Amino acid sequence: MNFFDKTLRSINNIFSKFINFLKKITKIEIIRKLENFSEKIHSSALMISSVAIVISGLIIYSKTSLEWLLPLSIFGPILILFIAYLANNFHDACSDLIKSNTTSLGNNAILELGAVVSLVLAFALFVGGLFAIFNGSLKGTIYSLLASLLLFINAGTQFNPSLLNIEITKKSSSGEDFIAIFSLNLKSAVFFEKIISTILIVLGNVYLIANVFTENMEFFMSGITFLSLGIAFPIIVYIFFTIFWFFNSLLLAVLSLARKK
Repeated sequence: MNFFDKTLRSINNIFSKFINFLKKITKIEIIRKLENFSEKIHSSALMISSVAIVISGLIIYSKTSLEWLLPLSIFGPILILFIAYLANNFHDACSDLIKSNTTSLGNNAILELGAVVSLVLAFALFVGGLFAIFNGSLKGTIYSLLASLLLFINAGTQFNPSLLNIEITKKSSSGEDFIAIFSLNLKSAVFFEKIISTILIVLGNVYLIANVFTENMEFFMSGITFLSLGIAFPIIVYIFFTIFWFFNSLLLAVLSLARKK
């Protein structure tokens, strides 16, 4: 029996070293660097998108003569930049949402499991994206690599729950654990809203620039859609979180009363 116990301990030690390696590649410093990088390219991506709308819109207009394309090409950049100006204040607002809404877990076992699963899926999608290059699928490559990146940073927050203002404490009840787990992905979306916003804007730019060379109406509309979602994402996720958290607050209040009894 001692032989099997020692063997199992050895295997578990190997797994522990593997988990520690995963924690190192998703440590807080790396997540912060990704945030800083997204902030640096956010403004550039917005300005590029404004120019891309004008050029690609006029190209499609000259080809299709659709009347609504002309005003969109001329006034679209102004509208886009104005919405971006309004959305800019929501970056700080989203950060404040995370800071002011603490959730708790009895232990980090479920977070560790979720992080490992996210990294496995991220690796699989990354490999799939590389294979998509050889198959000539640009769209498949882009979507796979972006999904891989989002899963990677999601794993980073689960290995570092303090980023999402999740407190690991033995005092957490099962009901509070449920709320923390159920709201985990939403808090991740709020925490990474600027990265997600930048990714969507850059993706919109890719489609708009591709349209310049292909004169493809589908590319133009996809570019406008992704660009609009990217710019409005901070507003959307803020409103959605505020509405959702109202019900969470009611549940937390009920649990608090039950605990006092």
